[in-house]
Amino acid sequence: MDTTPDGGAPVACANINRSERRRRLTFGLVALGVGLVAFVLLLAGGAERWWRLPLIVLFYPAAVGYFQWRDHTCVALAARQQRKLGDRIETIEDPEELAQVRVQATGVQRKSLAAAALLMVVVLLVP
Repeated sequence: MDTTPDGGAPVACANINRSERRRRLTFGLVALGVGLVAFVLLLAGGAERWWRLPLIVLFYPAAVGYFQWRDHTCVALAARQQRKLGDRIETIEDPEELAQVRVQATGVQRKSLAAAALLMVVVLLVP
């Protein structure tokens, strides 16, 4: 496993380059920001707690964006057996590399679901 120079998590096999990672991080941060603003507006408006449930639609993609950035792994590209390490999208031909990228993509999805669920618990516990 390689450790990234920018302090990211160790990654065995990247399927996206630096600019693609940055796009995913930006998307994740924007989705999280919109979700938090919506949460504050719901609190300020005195909405009932069940109105907070749709925030999962923002929190899950926010987590996916973050974990794709951190793990150098695009879930959509992995599902299509592809990578974008340069200027264009390529098919992953090596079966071992493809297997590793798929493992990482599954990890991104699992961590994202756990993070979104945790955010939802916190949001629902706030009085």
